[in-house]
Amino acid sequence: MSLKLRGHRVTVESVADRWRIDDEWWRGRPVSRMYYECLVDRGLRVMVFRDLVTGEWYQQKP
Repeated sequence: MSLKLRGHRVTVESVADRWRIDDEWWRGRPVSRMYYECLVDRGLRVMVFRDLVTGEWYQQKP
């Protein structure tokens, strides 16, 4: 698997952690996300999440 970071593709070497957040279900726009802490080929830790409502992927900003 790979990620695109700052316009460059990097290889995900492993997933260090993952967790799910389900919140604000009582509102019109609930939050449902799956987070992944990834170790990539450049020695970086990158946090990404998938919005489980829309299916879109995002990088979590530090």
